[in-house]
Amino acid sequence: MIFTSIVIVLIGFILIAIYDVLGAVLSRKLDFQYVWLSFGSFFLYGLIAFYLKEFGNITIAVLGSFFIGAFDATVGILIAEKFKANILKEDKETVKITPELTLSIGLIAVVVCVFVVFLG
Repeated sequence: MIFTSIVIVLIGFILIAIYDVLGAVLSRKLDFQYVWLSFGSFFLYGLIAFYLKEFGNITIAVLGSFFIGAFDATVGILIAEKFKANILKEDKETVKITPELTLSIGLIAVVVCVFVVFLG
């Protein structure tokens, strides 16, 4: 159960990273704001939470979801910067890697997890 959950979280990290790379490139090439891709991230949080619950339990799903959100708030932002995502200048000041942002996005992923687990 624990090994499977770790593998699911690692797959989640890879999915989030791929989504962030594709989103950053597309936002620049197609000239739309990168922030609109947040909804896709929330979908991925829910999808990963669903599988964590299926192959583990609610505690594992909540913890794994938090780590997925924290990964997106750190590595995801680094990816967006590296691939020059289309982010407004004033938003760049808001979206900096900080403990507060990491905690906030991790908690958003947990909220999505709770909705998926209890409504799914």
